[in-house]
Amino acid sequence: MNPLSREDFIELGVSIPAAALVGWASGQLAATKGKESRLQTRGVNGPTLEAIRDLAAIVEKRAKELGDGDDLPPQAVAVAQHLREEALAFRRTGKLMANAEFGTRPDLLAKFRTGVQTGLLLANLTKELETLIALLREHAASLAGIGATEPFMARGELLVEKLKDAKAGLDAACRALSPSEAQQCHDKGLLYDQTRKLVRIGRLEFLLDPALASQFNFTAVRKERGVSTRPELKKAKAGGH
Repeated sequence: MNPLSREDFIELGVSIPAAALVGWASGQLAATKGKESRLQTRGVNGPTLEAIRDLAAIVEKRAKELGDGDDLPPQAVAVAQHLREEALAFRRTGKLMANAEFGTRPDLLAKFRTGVQTGLLLANLTKELETLIALLREHAASLAGIGATEPFMARGELLVEKLKDAKAGLDAACRALSPSEAQQCHDKGLLYDQTRKLVRIGRLEFLLDPALASQFNFTAVRKERGVSTRPELKKAKAGGH
């Protein structure tokens, strides 16, 4: 996994409102109470949690000074977010098709489990879609009956092109931020990334205890971004799209 660049952190930060981000990070820190000894075995120690707490305080303080800046830059962020959610829905549907068709063939199913480093980053999501579409085309004969039709894959390819355009627009808008706004977005992105890692570690450590694992989640931050619900897989009609 390659480390994220400053530009990556700014892209992450500009995509999430500061208030929602700080609230989510604070909630995940609260979820660690009483579980410190377990989490420490996976590298989450006092300094790790304190770093997240300090960063959240910095983001919250600067948001008040800047007027939050959550709508900067509004058009580019709105376009990117709309396409991001559409692409994630396409990705979920494609993987659901693979699970339905190849559930008894783990070696083949593993090819569809490529994942992304950070799904909010448009470049990573674009690469993920390109890989998924190539796999769907490779196994089109098996998957066509459950929806992996040519129109479906063409829609994915169009999404890829739109994501590339949105990435260029978002990059340009981020470069136009003032130094203080750019620093705030960088710190928001860093806070998101550090809290995301905490969530994943918490889920992994308490994998065998669903009640505890569920306390580590993305619910608050995803709800604020308006993430759509998971799609259901429908049988394709003959000659339909």
